[in-house]
Amino acid sequence: MRAEVAQDFAPPSADRARALADIWSVRLRDLLSTYLPLLLMLLLAAATWWLVRIAPVPPATRAPEAANQAPDYILNGVELVRYRGDGSLMARVRSRELRHYPVGDRMELDDARVVADHPEGDIQAQARRGFVSDEGRRVRLEGDVSFSREATATQAAFKVQTSLLELDVETGRAWTNVPVQWEQEGVVLTAAGFEYEQATSVLQLKGPVKARMSPSAAVRR
Repeated sequence: MRAEVAQDFAPPSADRARALADIWSVRLRDLLSTYLPLLLMLLLAAATWWLVRIAPVPPATRAPEAANQAPDYILNGVELVRYRGDGSLMARVRSRELRHYPVGDRMELDDARVVADHPEGDIQAQARRGFVSDEGRRVRLEGDVSFSREATATQAAFKVQTSLLELDVETGRAWTNVPVQWEQEGVVLTAAGFEYEQATSVLQLKGPVKARMSPSAAVRR
């Protein structure tokens, strides 16, 4: 009878050990089911970073070399001629030296001189430097700029002195935003800039504007 009782009842310490083992087994399974996907993602990210680090850089990813800013050709004593669609002469641009730059397809001129032919009268301009753009239609002049028009049957001649001038040789439009001196029929006008339309002979002076009249011009008036 005593032997049967001893077989039916296990020591209390053994029961607690099995219970703790079961609890930790359940917790371990919960932890693995919760954090195993995260651990796998971290391992994948680390492997990807390592592959990127050891992979060689292809030549295409190298920084491009800076564009060459040197002129591709230089001409001395050159004259550029532009014609209208009907074949008539529009303008001639002369220069002591011309430099062409492939970047931006721009031309720089030394001692530039422009003569534009218009029914309302030829206009002329010259300066120490010139820059040609828009396929020869637009000219920018800098340094001791002189701009003038010959007298016509209905319009008097004029002459302009400034340091910067933009000129559209096709339309005869000229403008600047720097100080200018305009002289016509003995009247000298100084202004902060001007805009002139050759087709209409309209002149707009930007203020402040000052006028000075020579004695001979005052007598004629």
